[in-house]
Order: sequence, then structure tokens, then C-alpha cells
Amino acid sequence: MKRSQEVSLDRYRRAVAACAVMNLRQASRVVTAFFDDALRPSGLRATQLNILMAIEVGAPPTITGLAEVLAMDRTTMTRNLALLRGQGLIARDEVALTTKGRRAAARAMPYWEGAQALVVEALGGARWSALLSELAATRAAVRSRRTRARRSRLRRAAAPGSASAPRRADPARAAQRR
Repeated sequence: MKRSQEVSLDRYRRAVAACAVMNLRQASRVVTAFFDDALRPSGLRATQLNILMAIEVGAPPTITGLAEVLAMDRTTMTRNLALLRGQGLIARDEVALTTKGRRAAARAMPYWEGAQALVVEALGGARWSALLSELAATRAAVRSRRTRARRSRLRRAAAPGSASAPRRADPARAAQRR
């Protein structure tokens, strides 16, 4: 193996080991699978119960508002709501639980509570509280960076001379074209 390939592989291994996306998604998939298994007798998946619970506790009654609360993109939320509506768990004309949806969530809660207790017990109360704080800090930091990056891109796009900036009439050029 060439020296440059060794350096690339070593660099790649370090990046993978420290990658925020990979590590957070791995943890998320493991926890989601654990909750899905626990919730299986209720007929709901963890992601479905999260949506039902968010609606019931007063998330904004719009698709966009609910997507923001659950940190999902609007398209994914629309698809998930369509599935829940198809099962009769969410009202057809608004973002609200039906009676059937409330019953399904209530039936799932004991399973969720059991899984939640096992996770908290496995980590310990102090570590669980610390993890919640760290996750909140991570969400806030990344959202802040995304917002600043988005604003920066918009400012650059609107800057005079940029490819996407609106063109202003140049009187000298207009005179040359005549």
C-alpha cells in the first residue's frame, strides 16, 4: 500500500470514529430499534408514537410547526401524517388526534414507559440528565450554525455582482445597446 493511501486510510478512520453524524445516528438507530421492539405489542412504532404525543401535548397545529418541533423536514412529516391519517389516528382535516389515535397512544404508553425506564436505569439518572442537556446543547448549536450559514448564503446570493443577484440597469450599458 502506498504511503499516501495509508495516510488517507488513517485520516478516514479518525474521521469515522469522531463523526458527529455517524455517532449520533448510530445511537439513534439503536434506541429507536429498542423502543420499536418494546412498542410492537401496541401496533405503533416509536416514530409514530412521538408524533402522536407531540400533537397531543400541544405542538403547533400545522405540518410545518410539528416538523420543526420534532426536528423533521416538512416532506417527511407530511408522509408520516398521511400514514397515520390512513390508519385513522389523525384527523383528515387538521393536525389533531382522533379518538382512535388517543386510544392507540394510551395503549402504547405503558410499553413506552417500560422502555424509557430501562434506558434511564441502564445509564443512571445523572448520566441521563446530562445526556439530555448535551443533546439540547447540540441541537441548539447546530441550529444556530445552520441559521447563520443560511443567512450568509442568502446575503452572498443577493450581493451585487453575484450570479443570483437581481440585475440592476446600468445606464452606460443601456446607452451602448441603443
